[in-house]
Amino acid sequence: MSTTTLVRPAPVGRHLATPIAVPRATGPAVRTTVPWLPTRWDPVRFTGPAAPPAPVPKGSPFVAASALAAAARSTPPEVPPAGPWAAALARCAVEVLVGLRPATQLARYLTTELYESLARRADLAGRILARPARSRHTAVRRVHLCQIGPRTVEASVVVHDGVRVRAAAVRLEAHQGRWRATALEIG
Repeated sequence: MSTTTLVRPAPVGRHLATPIAVPRATGPAVRTTVPWLPTRWDPVRFTGPAAPPAPVPKGSPFVAASALAAAARSTPPEVPPAGPWAAALARCAVEVLVGLRPATQLARYLTTELYESLARRADLAGRILARPARSRHTAVRRVHLCQIGPRTVEASVVVHDGVRVRAAAVRLEAHQGRWRATALEIG
């Protein structure tokens, strides 16, 4: 007979290996199975709760550089620089997800929804995977800031978790003289 390719839909969370050409026998039906490649669960990959989109400024959808400079100047002086805060929050969030730090240490620096999501993910990672036997050194490699408004900053942070180099995106908003994370995503 002819050669056919068997393709079955992959279960959620798994990827199909390369399609296999299976020759059909000319006699009784041959039962074949398609090999699956299970994906490894990444305990550090994290996406916070969906946040509402940032308001678009009046006029153009793009903010002029002069408007960003004016927004940076209008940031209240009592708010500390956002770069070190973004770096520390991203590093600590990775440590929470790896199991080196309790999530409660970040509670006052995250919004309630973000904290609950991070704590739930860290608890899930702790139940599924064993805690690391040795302490993994977590280090921040680079921080890039983007001033969105007078009291809002978005940062991209490159973090090395001891095994992989990861990217984290953090949205910080000024709240009572300090920065508070309202969105966090770690890849």
